[in-house]
Amino acid sequence: MNGVFIVVEGIDGSGKGYAMMRLQEYIMGKSKKYDHVLLTRNPTNSLDGQKLREILATQTDSQTSARQCMELFIKDRTQHIEKHVEPALDKGYVVLCDRYKYSTMAFQHGQGIPLQELIEAQKHLPTPDLVLLLDLPVEIASQRMSNRDGKEKFENKEFSEKVRKNYLHLAQTLPDSIVVIDASKSKEEVFQQLVTALEKSGVLPY
Repeated sequence: MNGVFIVVEGIDGSGKGYAMMRLQEYIMGKSKKYDHVLLTRNPTNSLDGQKLREILATQTDSQTSARQCMELFIKDRTQHIEKHVEPALDKGYVVLCDRYKYSTMAFQHGQGIPLQELIEAQKHLPTPDLVLLLDLPVEIASQRMSNRDGKEKFENKEFSEKVRKNYLHLAQTLPDSIVVIDASKSKEEVFQQLVTALEKSGVLPY
């Protein structure tokens, strides 16, 4: 594959959408080689992804349906990689993905599934060239989401604390290239951290 696979991770309210937008602008403006950037996300709009969104929107207990969520996320993600991500990488695109297998490790481990089981269940999925983990205190994330309509299954402070802790554990223990970004800073400061991480990684030729 000739492209570059970059993943943006973080708890709800961490600013992933903003990071994705700014990264796309930066890559297309700076890189001489990569003029095509695919923005995508997990879960997708597949049948499995739609089922997941239904669960997230209608269930209120963050601890229920753990294995159903795991299985749906992995099935949806596997199809997404095969049908969209790998073809784009083969064409030499930069793929920016909002959440990937690390979110299943963080969220479903928070639901009680052993971490090693979650890692093993996703071994068939490709490892990204770079993972940018937007980290911030749950209290700040909750404040940022206070004006959103509706509340999804995993959007409560206690569960989000578990997920944040799990994300940071992954960054410390996995061999993957995971860079922790302080997402509690201003938008411009966060963007500068993203640029620094991208440049230091060396995944893009300039």
